[in-house]
Amino acid sequence: MDVDTVLASVQERDKWRRRLEVLQSALAEVREREVKVTARLRRLKQELARVQELAEAVSGGVTGRVLPPSQRLHAATSPNIPAR
Repeated sequence: MDVDTVLASVQERDKWRRRLEVLQSALAEVREREVKVTARLRRLKQELARVQELAEAVSGGVTGRVLPPSQRLHAATSPNIPAR
């Protein structure tokens, strides 16, 4: 076997090893980002669920709770402030 052929083969092997290392580190970064994004998405879903519950509670409380005329209270109780 020729020395130049062996040298070329070793250089080619080293080149592919470096490429593999670069690709492996890029894959590790992508996986790390995926974990962070998944955790953030989970937190956002939880927040949205809480906001939805709050919105339903607020909207249900406003539209679903009309007191009959006998139980209504006027804000003005002082004789100096006229009632609406």
